Amino acid sequence: MISIKKEYSVSDLKALNNFTDDIFRVIETSKKVLIATHENPEGDAISSVIAVGLFLQALDKDVYFYDKDQIPNNLKFLPQTDKFINEFPEEPIDLLVVVDCGEFSRIGLGYEQLFGINRIINIDHHFTNTYFGHLNLVLPDASSTGEILFYLLLAYGARTCGINFSPYDNFLGDALREPLPHDLEARKGVLSFINDDIALSLYTSILTDTGSFHYSSANKRSFYICSVLSGYNLDLSKIATELFETKPAEMYFLLGKSLNTLEFALNGRVASMVGTKKMIEDVLKESDGNRVNGLYENFVNYPRSIQDVEIAIFFREAGFNHYRLNFRSKSYANVAYVAEKFGGGGHKFAAGCKANGDLNDIKKEVYKYCNEVI
Repeated sequence: MISIKKEYSVSDLKALNNFTDDIFRVIETSKKVLIATHENPEGDAISSVIAVGLFLQALDKDVYFYDKDQIPNNLKFLPQTDKFINEFPEEPIDLLVVVDCGEFSRIGLGYEQLFGINRIINIDHHFTNTYFGHLNLVLPDASSTGEILFYLLLAYGARTCGINFSPYDNFLGDALREPLPHDLEARKGVLSFINDDIALSLYTSILTDTGSFHYSSANKRSFYICSVLSGYNLDLSKIATELFETKPAEMYFLLGKSLNTLEFALNGRVASMVGTKKMIEDVLKESDGNRVNGLYENFVNYPRSIQDVEIAIFFREAGFNHYRLNFRSKSYANVAYVAEKFGGGGHKFAAGCKANGDLNDIKKEVYKYCNEVI
């Protein structure tokens, strides 16, 4: 089990190298691999599944891409999104790789069916991760799961080509060094398992989970990695357009309805919005049902952008008296603490959970815990 934050000692880095070798040995001795992520996926989740899947396909593995829910429309430009399944395969699985998922149950309804898989690799960057795998690579200091996968692919390239190189030593250790090898042949070998499609997936992962580099998770490592990835055959402008400028008109009609629910608490330091099923039904009466997926995505960022607001919350109705809550904080409040009170988790500045009951009662309880971290 590896979980390291902020400060990396020599022994920490050595442990990461040894642990990564364990992961590679498990991968190399597996044939049928299921890759899964959390329900209601976003950019880091889907991109990470694809990056792992493409890597394993290059190793001649039989790969299954899984997510319980539909892929958001703005991510369908990514490679192999048409290969995702939303039911577990009937064939026996040798290895389960779970990415960007803080706890096993977040894979979604029916996750218990996966308990019988005797080799599970858990790769994640949520500090609330529950270490449900047999091998757990959790780096809470990483900007995204895509960043961790970048290190893994570099390590495998070095291992395969017999190059003395550790991405952990070079990226997480001595910050003054050039992270990648100066020698062009060594550099090519280290990067040999990253192709254009994997580069696209990793770039998308980091771009989305850093909020286009304006969240606190953006750091010089994430900028450097994306500069390396941009050297591949990527159209950066097109990626940004696909991610941020292909939203259906229905989303804006829905946003108008949701903005009418905007309210403030704790002297304006907390702001929230609500999205109901009826709002979606009203907006979609005359529209294409295929455009429904992901309409509420990132609505929480609207209250977050308001001056003097520290915590933003989006309450999304999932069923009768059942809500999904998304939290964002701007500069200091630990919203993961609030989410954990309801059985959820996430990052200090971005978290989520589920809650049951009357919405007004849920709000009162949520605001009470927000007051403890404001």
